[in-house]
Amino acid sequence: MRIDRRLFIGGIVALVAGSGAACASRTGGTTASAARNLVSQEELAETNARYVYQALERVRPSWLSSRGPAGMSNVRETSEAVASVYINGSRMGDIEFLRQYAVRDAQEVRFYEPGEASARFGMGNPRGVIEVIPRR
Repeated sequence: MRIDRRLFIGGIVALVAGSGAACASRTGGTTASAARNLVSQEELAETNARYVYQALERVRPSWLSSRGPAGMSNVRETSEAVASVYINGSRMGDIEFLRQYAVRDAQEVRFYEPGEASARFGMGNPRGVIEVIPRR
């Protein structure tokens, strides 16, 4: 089987250019996934909720849902794991903390998937992290 060299090189160039554009969109502008993992202060305020938990129930309820036991290390464990909450790099607890954190005190709220959460906040966040960026 013989491959036309121009076609082969053109395909490689297209592949490299496409992967570069994909990398640029992840690091540069806002992607759909990045927008899905961020709630701005304006969006929080539009919910007319008093506490962040109530606001997230309205705009990102999937962040608050449990996803079953975090691991198989203890098969008898029946508690369902939920996301951890961090403010200024400090762990505040789980999502129940957000029931007392006022919307007016939050600049934005971000969700980190488990892999991202481990890289940014360390191990021990098997259901991801909800990070609250406080207002200045």
